[in-house]
Amino acid sequence: MGIGEVVLPPLYERPPRPLAMARWLATTFLWWQNGLWIVVGAAAWLWLTPPLDRFASPAAWAVVLVYLRNVVLMVVIVGGLHWWLYVRRSQGTQHKYDERWLSVGRRPFLFRNQTRDNVFWSLASACAVAALYESSMLWLYANDLLPTVPVRGSLGTLAYAAALTLAMFPLVSVHFYANHRLLHTPRLYRWAHSLHHRNVNIGPWSGVSMHPLEHLLYLSAPLMFLLIPANPYLVTLTLTYLLLSPAPSHSGFDRYLVAGGRTVAGGDRFHTLHHRYFDCNYGTTLVPMDKWFGTWHDGSDEARAAFTDRRRRLAARNAGRRRADRSARQT
Repeated sequence: MGIGEVVLPPLYERPPRPLAMARWLATTFLWWQNGLWIVVGAAAWLWLTPPLDRFASPAAWAVVLVYLRNVVLMVVIVGGLHWWLYVRRSQGTQHKYDERWLSVGRRPFLFRNQTRDNVFWSLASACAVAALYESSMLWLYANDLLPTVPVRGSLGTLAYAAALTLAMFPLVSVHFYANHRLLHTPRLYRWAHSLHHRNVNIGPWSGVSMHPLEHLLYLSAPLMFLLIPANPYLVTLTLTYLLLSPAPSHSGFDRYLVAGGRTVAGGDRFHTLHHRYFDCNYGTTLVPMDKWFGTWHDGSDEARAAFTDRRRRLAARNAGRRRADRSARQT
């Protein structure tokens, strides 16, 4: 199937439509994926992370435990989604953006296998970098070098923690757009981001299959809590979200079949267009910075024509510069 057109959330409609906004927040923003990441992040903090006081002195074992927790979460959630869609092929190519399956035997991928390549970079690099960031931030909290906002306490602190939990998603969206545009500069793209873009036909493990340098940028979002007072749980939530949420968005399927023939939202059309066309859709639709900075591609025929024309003009301009440089060298 093709990729349908992307539309902005009703948050940006003018004049405002409060009921449409509330419906979108309940049925699209929180259900089902963001709601799941909040639950998984809370569970990871409460039951799968060493107590905060264990991070008070640097300890390799604490970092290793956080790393192993990350690996287990990815194997269960990302691996489970991959198994359901690509090993069991439970819905065939129904609702799949690209009818091709993942690559086997192609030289650019480690082991000449796209899935094994993606799994390697996800588990060996992404999980490790995330563990280092999380452990470092928790060390700061454990040593009272960062203010801790309690979740339990007054109604005000609980409301603040809940509001910051929801605010994490647009804050990460802004961070993602900024570091993604940076990674598309020629040198950083060649050094690092090109590894991720080997995945034109994407699958769940493609989500955080990145060069370690890109992981250092992509997973740095929790550093925002150096400036924003928060509960340390939000560091764990942010990093589990960054590790796990790209799996459905890169799944390659627009909808997932569930019981009774019903479907739920699956992949991210907006980001899938980025993998297809490369020089557009660097951020997300939640905070439409692409709309504001002229890199928005909604999948329509008009957008394709506009991007083709822009590329043609850019190629002509670059060719003119190369001719001018050659002439200058010859004189």
